[in-house]
Amino acid sequence: MSERILEVKDLVVEFNTDRGRITAVDGVSLELNKGETLGIVGESGSGKSVTALAIMRLIASPPGHISKGEIKFKDKDLLKLSIEEMRKIRGNKVAMIFQEPMTSLNPVYTIGNQIEEVVELHQPHLAKNARHLKAIELLKLVGIPSPEKRIIEYPHQLSGGMRQRVMIAMSLACEPDILIADEPTTALDVTIQAQILDLMRKLQKELGMGIIFITHDLGVVAEMCNQVAVMYCGQIVEKADVKTLFANPKHPYTKGLIHSIPSFDSTSGMKKEKLPTIEGMVPSLFDLPPGCSFQDRCKYATETCRGMNGRPKLEMVGSDHLVSCFNPIN
Repeated sequence: MSERILEVKDLVVEFNTDRGRITAVDGVSLELNKGETLGIVGESGSGKSVTALAIMRLIASPPGHISKGEIKFKDKDLLKLSIEEMRKIRGNKVAMIFQEPMTSLNPVYTIGNQIEEVVELHQPHLAKNARHLKAIELLKLVGIPSPEKRIIEYPHQLSGGMRQRVMIAMSLACEPDILIADEPTTALDVTIQAQILDLMRKLQKELGMGIIFITHDLGVVAEMCNQVAVMYCGQIVEKADVKTLFANPKHPYTKGLIHSIPSFDSTSGMKKEKLPTIEGMVPSLFDLPPGCSFQDRCKYATETCRGMNGRPKLEMVGSDHLVSCFNPIN
Protein backbone atom coordinates (compact mmCIF):
# COMPACT_ATOMS: atom_id res chain seq x y z
CA MET A 1 0.00 0.00 0.00
CA SER A 2 1.30 3.46 -0.96
CA GLU A 3 2.32 5.89 1.76
CA ARG A 4 -0.23 8.69 2.32
CA ILE A 5 1.64 12.01 2.37
CA LEU A 6 -1.22 14.52 2.16
CA GLU A 7 -4.79 14.43 3.40
CA VAL A 8 -7.19 17.36 3.08
CA LYS A 9 -10.44 17.05 5.07
CA ASP A 10 -13.57 19.24 4.72
CA LEU A 11 -11.62 22.31 3.58
CA VAL A 12 -13.63 25.55 3.46
CA VAL A 13 -12.17 28.80 2.09
CA GLU A 14 -14.19 32.02 2.22
CA PHE A 15 -13.63 35.53 0.86
CA ASN A 16 -15.14 38.80 2.09
CA THR A 17 -16.04 41.07 -0.82
CA ASP A 18 -17.92 44.32 -1.40
CA ARG A 19 -20.95 42.21 -2.33
CA GLY A 20 -20.73 39.98 0.74
CA ARG A 21 -19.06 36.73 1.72
CA ILE A 22 -18.54 33.93 -0.81
CA THR A 23 -17.42 30.34 -0.28
CA ALA A 24 -14.80 29.58 -2.95
CA VAL A 25 -13.95 26.11 -1.61
CA ASP A 26 -16.75 24.24 0.14
CA GLY A 27 -15.97 21.03 2.04
CA VAL A 28 -13.20 19.69 -0.20
CA SER A 29 -11.46 16.45 0.82
CA LEU A 30 -8.43 15.08 -1.05
CA GLU A 31 -5.75 12.43 -0.60
CA LEU A 32 -2.29 12.11 -2.19
CA ASN A 33 0.08 9.14 -1.99
CA LYS A 34 3.85 9.16 -2.37
CA GLY A 35 4.98 8.84 -5.99
CA GLU A 36 1.45 9.31 -7.37
CA THR A 37 -0.28 12.15 -9.23
CA LEU A 38 -3.65 13.58 -8.24
CA GLY A 39 -5.42 15.58 -10.94
CA ILE A 40 -7.83 18.39 -10.00
CA VAL A 41 -10.04 19.28 -12.95
CA GLY A 42 -12.69 21.91 -13.60
CA GLU A 43 -13.58 25.12 -15.40
CA SER A 44 -12.20 28.52 -14.42
CA GLY A 45 -13.66 29.59 -11.09
CA SER A 46 -14.31 26.04 -9.86
CA GLY A 47 -11.95 26.43 -6.89
CA LYS A 48 -8.94 24.46 -8.14
CA SER A 49 -6.29 27.12 -7.64
CA VAL A 50 -7.79 28.36 -4.34
CA THR A 51 -7.55 24.78 -3.02
CA ALA A 52 -3.87 24.67 -4.02
CA LEU A 53 -3.14 28.04 -2.41
CA ALA A 54 -4.90 26.89 0.77
CA ILE A 55 -2.68 23.80 0.94
CA MET A 56 0.34 26.12 0.66
CA ARG A 57 -1.18 28.52 3.24
CA LEU A 58 -0.96 31.32 0.66
CA ILE A 59 -4.55 32.60 0.85
CA ALA A 60 -4.34 36.40 1.17
CA SER A 61 -5.94 37.45 4.45
CA PRO A 62 -7.82 39.73 4.16
CA PRO A 63 -9.95 39.23 2.13
CA GLY A 64 -9.74 35.42 2.29
CA HIS A 65 -9.47 32.95 5.13
CA ILE A 66 -9.60 29.21 5.71
CA SER A 67 -12.63 28.86 7.96
CA LYS A 68 -12.73 25.09 8.39
CA GLY A 69 -10.90 21.84 7.71
CA GLU A 70 -7.62 20.00 8.11
CA ILE A 71 -4.60 19.86 5.81
CA LYS A 72 -2.40 17.01 7.03
CA PHE A 73 1.08 16.68 5.57
CA LYS A 74 2.32 13.34 6.89
CA ASP A 75 1.56 13.75 10.64
CA LYS A 76 1.32 17.57 10.74
CA ASP A 77 -1.82 19.66 10.35
CA LEU A 78 -0.52 22.60 8.30
CA LEU A 79 -3.36 24.83 9.50
CA LYS A 80 -2.10 24.56 13.09
CA LEU A 81 1.51 25.53 12.31
CA SER A 82 2.89 28.97 13.07
CA ILE A 83 3.91 31.24 10.17
CA GLU A 84 7.57 30.42 10.83
CA GLU A 85 6.93 26.67 10.96
CA MET A 86 4.94 26.88 7.71
CA ARG A 87 7.80 28.72 5.98
CA LYS A 88 10.02 25.71 6.68
CA ILE A 89 7.48 23.40 5.03
CA ARG A 90 6.63 25.66 2.07
CA GLY A 91 9.15 25.24 -0.73
CA ASN A 92 11.16 22.78 1.34
CA LYS A 93 8.64 19.93 1.63
CA VAL A 94 5.68 21.21 -0.39
CA ALA A 95 6.49 23.29 -3.49
CA MET A 96 4.36 24.92 -6.18
CA ILE A 97 4.79 25.99 -9.80
CA PHE A 98 2.42 28.40 -11.51
CA GLN A 99 0.94 28.56 -15.00
CA GLU A 100 2.66 31.73 -16.24
CA PRO A 101 6.38 31.73 -15.46
CA MET A 102 6.96 35.24 -16.83
CA THR A 103 4.89 36.68 -13.97
CA SER A 104 6.56 34.40 -11.41
CA LEU A 105 10.17 35.18 -12.34
CA ASN A 106 11.67 38.58 -11.51
CA PRO A 107 12.61 40.29 -14.80
CA VAL A 108 15.52 42.29 -13.30
CA TYR A 109 17.43 39.34 -11.80
CA THR A 110 19.31 36.62 -13.63
CA ILE A 111 18.07 33.05 -13.64
CA GLY A 112 21.04 32.09 -11.46
CA ASN A 113 20.29 34.79 -8.88
CA GLN A 114 16.72 33.60 -8.50
CA ILE A 115 17.51 29.90 -8.16
CA GLU A 116 20.36 30.61 -5.74
CA GLU A 117 18.02 32.75 -3.62
CA VAL A 118 15.67 29.78 -3.22
CA VAL A 119 18.57 27.48 -2.33
CA GLU A 120 19.91 30.00 0.20
CA LEU A 121 16.49 30.39 1.83
CA HIS A 122 16.07 26.66 2.46
CA GLN A 123 19.72 25.57 2.72
CA PRO A 124 21.46 28.55 4.40
CA HIS A 125 24.46 26.42 5.36
CA LEU A 126 25.64 26.23 1.74
CA ALA A 127 28.45 28.59 0.70
CA LYS A 128 27.93 30.97 -2.25
CA ASN A 129 29.95 28.82 -4.65
CA ALA A 130 28.03 25.70 -3.59
CA ARG A 131 24.73 27.50 -4.23
CA HIS A 132 25.95 28.47 -7.69
CA LEU A 133 26.91 24.87 -8.50
CA LYS A 134 23.56 23.68 -7.12
CA ALA A 135 21.74 26.09 -9.47
CA ILE A 136 23.66 24.74 -12.47
CA GLU A 137 22.90 21.19 -11.35
CA LEU A 138 19.17 21.99 -11.13
CA LEU A 139 19.12 23.47 -14.64
CA LYS A 140 20.80 20.31 -15.91
CA LEU A 141 18.22 18.21 -14.07
CA VAL A 142 15.34 19.89 -15.93
CA GLY A 143 17.03 19.51 -19.29
CA ILE A 144 18.18 23.08 -20.00
CA PRO A 145 21.14 23.00 -22.43
CA SER A 146 24.32 24.96 -21.63
CA PRO A 147 23.23 25.72 -18.04
CA GLU A 148 26.51 27.56 -17.34
CA LYS A 149 25.45 30.15 -19.95
CA ARG A 150 21.74 30.19 -19.16
CA ILE A 151 22.39 30.89 -15.49
CA ILE A 152 23.61 34.43 -16.26
CA GLU A 153 20.67 35.22 -18.57
CA TYR A 154 17.44 37.07 -17.70
CA PRO A 155 13.91 35.64 -18.00
CA HIS A 156 13.10 37.61 -21.18
CA GLN A 157 16.03 35.92 -22.93
CA LEU A 158 14.43 32.47 -22.51
CA SER A 159 11.51 30.89 -24.36
CA GLY A 160 8.26 30.08 -22.54
CA GLY A 161 9.22 26.42 -22.27
CA MET A 162 12.66 27.29 -20.88
CA ARG A 163 11.12 29.65 -18.30
CA GLN A 164 8.75 26.93 -17.17
CA ARG A 165 11.72 24.56 -16.80
CA VAL A 166 13.40 27.20 -14.64
CA MET A 167 10.29 27.36 -12.44
CA ILE A 168 10.35 23.56 -12.09
CA ALA A 169 14.07 23.73 -11.22
CA MET A 170 13.34 26.28 -8.48
CA SER A 171 10.51 24.17 -7.08
CA LEU A 172 12.81 21.12 -6.96
CA ALA A 173 15.65 22.97 -5.22
CA CYS A 174 14.96 21.14 -1.95
CA GLU A 175 13.62 17.88 -3.43
CA PRO A 176 10.10 18.37 -2.02
CA ASP A 177 7.79 15.51 -1.08
CA ILE A 178 4.88 17.22 -2.87
CA LEU A 179 4.86 19.35 -6.01
CA ILE A 180 1.70 21.33 -6.80
CA ALA A 181 1.54 22.25 -10.49
CA ASP A 182 -1.15 24.85 -11.25
CA GLU A 183 -1.84 24.57 -15.00
CA PRO A 184 1.91 24.56 -15.74
CA THR A 185 1.53 24.01 -19.50
CA THR A 186 -1.45 26.25 -20.36
CA ALA A 187 0.60 29.04 -21.99
CA LEU A 188 2.84 26.65 -23.96
CA ASP A 189 2.45 25.21 -27.44
CA VAL A 190 1.62 21.52 -27.81
CA THR A 191 5.18 20.33 -28.50
CA ILE A 192 6.65 22.16 -25.49
CA GLN A 193 3.71 21.03 -23.35
CA ALA A 194 4.55 17.40 -24.14
CA GLN A 195 8.19 17.99 -23.20
CA ILE A 196 7.23 19.56 -19.85
CA LEU A 197 4.85 16.68 -19.03
CA ASP A 198 7.55 14.12 -19.92
CA LEU A 199 10.00 16.02 -17.72
CA MET A 200 7.59 16.01 -14.75
CA ARG A 201 7.01 12.26 -15.09
CA LYS A 202 10.76 11.62 -15.29
CA LEU A 203 11.51 13.76 -12.23
CA GLN A 204 8.66 12.16 -10.27
CA LYS A 205 10.10 8.73 -10.98
CA GLU A 206 13.59 9.83 -9.97
CA LEU A 207 12.62 11.75 -6.81
CA GLY A 208 9.52 9.78 -5.72
CA MET A 209 7.48 12.92 -5.06
CA GLY A 210 3.71 13.18 -5.12
CA ILE A 211 2.23 15.65 -7.61
CA ILE A 212 -1.04 17.58 -7.51
CA PHE A 213 -1.74 18.53 -11.12
CA ILE A 214 -4.33 21.28 -11.59
CA THR A 215 -5.77 21.61 -15.09
CA HIS A 216 -8.88 22.11 -17.20
CA ASP A 217 -7.52 19.63 -19.78
CA LEU A 218 -8.79 16.07 -19.32
CA GLY A 219 -6.46 14.87 -22.07
CA VAL A 220 -3.51 15.82 -19.85
CA VAL A 221 -5.21 14.15 -16.86
CA ALA A 222 -5.53 10.87 -18.77
CA GLU A 223 -1.82 11.00 -19.51
CA MET A 224 -0.47 12.18 -16.15
CA CYS A 225 -2.70 11.19 -13.24
CA ASN A 226 -3.46 8.19 -11.02
CA GLN A 227 -6.43 9.75 -9.20
CA VAL A 228 -8.80 12.52 -10.34
CA ALA A 229 -11.04 14.99 -8.50
CA VAL A 230 -13.54 16.96 -10.61
CA MET A 231 -14.54 20.34 -9.12
CA TYR A 232 -17.54 22.55 -9.81
CA CYS A 233 -18.54 25.73 -7.94
CA GLY A 234 -16.10 25.09 -5.10
CA GLN A 235 -17.03 21.44 -4.47
CA ILE A 236 -15.77 18.08 -5.62
CA VAL A 237 -18.53 16.51 -7.73
CA GLU A 238 -16.69 13.30 -8.61
CA LYS A 239 -13.56 11.51 -7.44
CA ALA A 240 -12.07 8.23 -8.70
CA ASP A 241 -8.97 6.61 -10.14
CA VAL A 242 -8.27 7.80 -13.68
CA LYS A 243 -9.31 4.59 -15.46
CA THR A 244 -12.64 4.38 -13.63
CA LEU A 245 -13.42 8.05 -14.22
CA PHE A 246 -12.91 7.84 -17.99
CA ALA A 247 -14.56 4.44 -18.41
CA ASN A 248 -17.57 5.08 -16.17
CA PRO A 249 -18.21 8.77 -15.35
CA LYS A 250 -21.16 9.11 -12.97
CA HIS A 251 -21.64 12.88 -12.82
CA PRO A 252 -23.20 14.65 -15.85
CA TYR A 253 -20.54 17.38 -15.60
CA THR A 254 -17.70 14.84 -15.76
CA LYS A 255 -19.37 13.12 -18.70
CA GLY A 256 -19.70 16.46 -20.49
CA LEU A 257 -16.02 17.27 -19.95
CA ILE A 258 -14.94 13.87 -21.28
CA HIS A 259 -17.18 14.14 -24.36
CA SER A 260 -15.72 17.56 -25.19
CA ILE A 261 -12.21 16.10 -25.68
CA PRO A 262 -11.31 16.09 -29.41
CA SER A 263 -11.14 12.51 -30.77
CA PHE A 264 -8.67 11.22 -33.33
CA ASP A 265 -9.29 8.61 -36.03
CA SER A 266 -6.13 6.69 -36.94
CA THR A 267 -7.20 6.38 -40.59
CA SER A 268 -8.53 9.86 -41.34
CA GLY A 269 -6.92 11.96 -38.60
CA MET A 270 -8.84 14.43 -36.42
CA LYS A 271 -12.59 13.91 -36.65
CA LYS A 272 -14.33 16.89 -38.26
CA GLU A 273 -17.74 16.82 -36.60
CA LYS A 274 -18.63 19.59 -34.16
CA LEU A 275 -17.43 18.97 -30.61
CA PRO A 276 -20.14 18.50 -27.96
CA THR A 277 -20.32 21.34 -25.44
CA ILE A 278 -21.75 21.83 -21.96
CA GLU A 279 -24.50 24.38 -22.48
CA GLY A 280 -24.83 27.40 -20.23
CA MET A 281 -22.46 29.13 -17.83
CA VAL A 282 -21.04 28.40 -14.39
CA PRO A 283 -23.31 30.20 -11.88
CA SER A 284 -21.95 33.07 -9.83
CA LEU A 285 -20.83 32.15 -6.31
CA PHE A 286 -22.90 35.15 -5.17
CA ASP A 287 -26.07 33.63 -6.61
CA LEU A 288 -25.90 29.84 -6.43
CA PRO A 289 -29.22 28.09 -7.07
CA PRO A 290 -30.87 26.01 -4.33
CA GLY A 291 -30.06 22.33 -4.66
CA CYS A 292 -27.44 21.20 -7.16
CA SER A 293 -25.24 23.96 -8.61
CA PHE A 294 -25.09 22.19 -11.98
CA GLN A 295 -28.89 21.94 -12.38
CA ASP A 296 -29.31 24.68 -15.04
CA ARG A 297 -26.77 22.98 -17.33
CA CYS A 298 -27.81 19.38 -16.74
CA LYS A 299 -30.17 17.44 -19.02
CA TYR A 300 -30.77 14.89 -16.23
CA ALA A 301 -31.97 17.50 -13.68
CA THR A 302 -35.21 16.75 -11.80
CA GLU A 303 -37.27 18.58 -9.20
CA THR A 304 -35.12 16.94 -6.53
CA CYS A 305 -32.05 18.62 -8.04
CA ARG A 306 -33.83 22.00 -7.92
CA GLY A 307 -35.22 21.48 -4.43
CA MET A 308 -34.40 23.14 -1.14
CA ASN A 309 -32.53 20.19 0.38
CA GLY A 310 -29.12 21.69 -0.37
CA ARG A 311 -26.38 20.42 -2.61
CA PRO A 312 -25.99 16.64 -3.01
CA LYS A 313 -23.43 14.95 -0.78
CA LEU A 314 -20.34 13.18 -2.08
CA GLU A 315 -21.23 9.48 -1.75
CA MET A 316 -19.65 6.16 -2.67
CA VAL A 317 -20.94 4.58 -5.90
CA GLY A 318 -18.20 1.98 -6.31
CA SER A 319 -14.81 0.98 -4.97
CA ASP A 320 -13.04 4.32 -4.26
CA HIS A 321 -15.47 6.05 -6.62
CA LEU A 322 -17.44 8.97 -5.16
CA VAL A 323 -20.00 11.24 -6.81
CA SER A 324 -22.06 14.23 -5.66
CA CYS A 325 -25.27 13.88 -7.66
CA PHE A 326 -28.98 13.21 -6.95
CA ASN A 327 -29.23 11.23 -10.21
CA PRO A 328 -25.85 9.65 -10.97
CA ILE A 329 -25.49 8.21 -14.46
CA ASN A 330 -25.89 4.41 -14.65
